[in-house]
Amino acid sequence: MEIGVYSYQELCFPGPHELYFKNLSKRKNQVMEKNGNNRKLRVCVATCNRADYSKLAPIMFGIKTEPEFFDLDVVVLGSHLIDDYGNTYRMIEQDDFDINTRLHTIVRGEDEAAMVESVGLALVKLPDVLNRLKPDIMIVHGDRFDALALATSAALMNIRILHIEGGEVSGTIDDSIRHAITKLAHYHVCCTRSAEQHLISMCEDHDRILLAGCPSYDKLLCAKNKDYMSIIRMWLGDDVKPKDYIVALQHPVTTDIKHSIKMFELTLDALISFNKRTLVLFPNIDAGSKEMVRVMRKKGIEHHPNFRAVKHVPFEQFIQLVAHAGCVIGNSSCGVREVGAFGTPVINLGTRQIGRETGENVLHVRDADTQDKILQALHLQFGKQYPCSKIYGDGNAVPRILKFLKSIDLQEPLQKKFCFPPVKDNISQDIDHILETLSALAVDLGGTNLRVAIVSMKGEIVKKYTQFNPKTYEERINLILQMCVEAAAEAVKLNCRILGVGIGGGIIHQHELIHGSSFCAAELGHLVVSLDGPDCSCGSHGCIEAYASGMALQKEAKKLHDEDLLLVEGMSVPKDEAVGALHLIQAAKLGNVKAQSILRTAGTALGLGVVNILHTVNPSLVILSGVLASHYIHTVKDVIRQQALSSVQDVDVVVSDLVDPALLGAASMVLDYTTRRVY
Repeated sequence: MEIGVYSYQELCFPGPHELYFKNLSKRKNQVMEKNGNNRKLRVCVATCNRADYSKLAPIMFGIKTEPEFFDLDVVVLGSHLIDDYGNTYRMIEQDDFDINTRLHTIVRGEDEAAMVESVGLALVKLPDVLNRLKPDIMIVHGDRFDALALATSAALMNIRILHIEGGEVSGTIDDSIRHAITKLAHYHVCCTRSAEQHLISMCEDHDRILLAGCPSYDKLLCAKNKDYMSIIRMWLGDDVKPKDYIVALQHPVTTDIKHSIKMFELTLDALISFNKRTLVLFPNIDAGSKEMVRVMRKKGIEHHPNFRAVKHVPFEQFIQLVAHAGCVIGNSSCGVREVGAFGTPVINLGTRQIGRETGENVLHVRDADTQDKILQALHLQFGKQYPCSKIYGDGNAVPRILKFLKSIDLQEPLQKKFCFPPVKDNISQDIDHILETLSALAVDLGGTNLRVAIVSMKGEIVKKYTQFNPKTYEERINLILQMCVEAAAEAVKLNCRILGVGIGGGIIHQHELIHGSSFCAAELGHLVVSLDGPDCSCGSHGCIEAYASGMALQKEAKKLHDEDLLLVEGMSVPKDEAVGALHLIQAAKLGNVKAQSILRTAGTALGLGVVNILHTVNPSLVILSGVLASHYIHTVKDVIRQQALSSVQDVDVVVSDLVDPALLGAASMVLDYTTRRVY
């Protein structure tokens, strides 16, 4: 079952389409309202199953409303005419369409051989029908084996073909069939800009491609059925509430039937364990469907109190069911293509829809090889509400398609022209990335060393890189870039997906990291604590960093060392070792008064900065981290007692006990932001 959007706030396919038709009319001097022969266009719409009818029906209604331009013939074949799949031809009759021809083309068996024989049977029967109807154009939808027989027959009989939803990418044999129909078709109606680009890259003539959006969206946007509760009760029971049930729709994968049946079995086990009311639709007629039904019956799904197993749900009711579900699970294209328009969470299992464009509501479980992985996906997705996706249309597909049909000049030759433009790639979520390999690059700019680390989502340092800190700013920046590039390259080998690079301190409010409007919140090191303080690397004066950072202390240590004022009894610095903050700390511990004064000033500057933070955001906890934290904490506490308002003096100030807290903190800024969802 294929469905479309529920609602939109704005159009996602504006102006260029009108420009396209204006340019087309300039080339032809007029829009061919009654085509080149100055007569009605005879259109044959052939529908094979419940899924393609949901896309073709809006076009059929549109054609029917303009009898002065079109004659419509309807041919019904495939699983529409099989009782086990719901006898769905009846919904075509209920929509008040005259079915011109019924063709029984399915050879039962639900295996690979039966699919081939069904295509052959259709090829035997279709020529007589097409000879009798003599259509000017045949409208074919999608990627089913029945549609391939239709397109092959029409192409060999020199009948123009309009293909709906070409250019999309998915998995299994459907991809090959869809692209084969594209090569047979003369005109193309696609749903997304990426699909349009794919058609262009497949050498199709751009002038014969219409980017219209999904036709089923037109019907959805006109549906005003708000009585969804009665529909939910009808199909799932009186005790079920919105967002507290699951819709499951899973089909066999014809290129790996054995694995897809095993995956279906694992899915049912996970759904039984998850213990939510679930509406399970029977699979389509592809090879392997009979075995999937056997799995359902073996597990007692049809009699299980938590499950409702059905062969078919009327389209308008199916819309309401998925719109108000807590989750949709399976491998049907309706999940990855259309359910996102409702913001309903989707779990896409296996490879059947591997290349589809998706909204952020879709979580892929590509290797659905364990019940636990599917169960984890259910726990991650169930009950969420995502933003509505605008990938596949705006509800104005049918008017565009009708205008496109009117523009077809039947006097033009059928021979196709070709071109070769580029095509974009698509990126989606993957549960393996979410559970295992999300990571960040963390950068720590110490006084002595620069450090870069790959940090996993679990807070584990996967690999760490350390280099001596160069003397000049330019050298430091170049070295940081070099280290990040090396770490990113190594991350690929370690199967880590780098989400970003983090540097800096942070403020946590209500268990979430504060990022600010331009991702610069909590630049604590650049709070100014003195108007006439030392120069800071940021270009200002008197920042905390200019007093208390490792580089600032290194600078002070070097100055003392150059004046022979650093070393005291019991200290030495090898000639090949750079003077750094640790030498200053050692000198202070051994009684060097000047070193003690520098550390006290640095701690005071840090303390004043903390006081400013206390007065601004009033935190309950202040955590100091890094090798210098233990040397500053007492001075910071003294400054708070002396300078802070009494209402904030009770704040806890502690030293972090984490290993490499600077690296972990920097990584958390990236990982928190990039994996957080805001609704």
